[in-house]
Amino acid sequence: MRLIYSGKTKDVYEDGPYLIFHFKNTVLGRNGEEDSGGNEVVGEKAGKGSVVLRQTEFFFKLLEENGIKTHFVERIDERKARFLKAERIPLEVIYRELAYGSFLRRYKGWVKPFHPLGIVDFTLKDDSLDDPLIAEDAVVALGIASEEEVEEMKETTRKIARVLREFFSSKGLQLVDFKLEFGRLNGELLVIDELSGDTMRAAKDGRILTLEELLEVIE
Repeated sequence: MRLIYSGKTKDVYEDGPYLIFHFKNTVLGRNGEEDSGGNEVVGEKAGKGSVVLRQTEFFFKLLEENGIKTHFVERIDERKARFLKAERIPLEVIYRELAYGSFLRRYKGWVKPFHPLGIVDFTLKDDSLDDPLIAEDAVVALGIASEEEVEEMKETTRKIARVLREFFSSKGLQLVDFKLEFGRLNGELLVIDELSGDTMRAAKDGRILTLEELLEVIE
């Protein structure tokens, strides 16, 4: 295996037609405080990488069961998993069921927490620019993705929202938001990277679940 990327939350190795993800115990946040929507490492938590992987395995399998293709192949051990190698599209596709996090900060004074939204946002995946919002027309104009791919990513994201909304509702919880990444493989778009408490929020009675509480929901 060859290390091809070392990020904030995972190391990525190339292994033939596959990628091996090693999930780290790093905690993300902003301004030194833990926040799943943050973009900086604010500390470490024992066992965190294992929790994220278990959640990713569960939710990617849930998507596959509902006809949504992902690049997940198998879990290798507590912190490593095998994925199909796809061409990453440098975007984060964010579904906002309810107003929270950066949406509240961006539109301060215009929206209250947990206000119903049901919208899809695109951000450019570039840490040096703090992952800025990007218009769909700009995605196409800059050659990041075609107009057809943009529409497919939006359609798939909304389908995933329906799956997650139904799942969380069956547990007495509310879907708040989540972010996805997409990749190209053999002419198709796949959901890639991860889907966990690091990239998704659910709430109960107006309180966001912790990573550990989300794990209890799926086990």
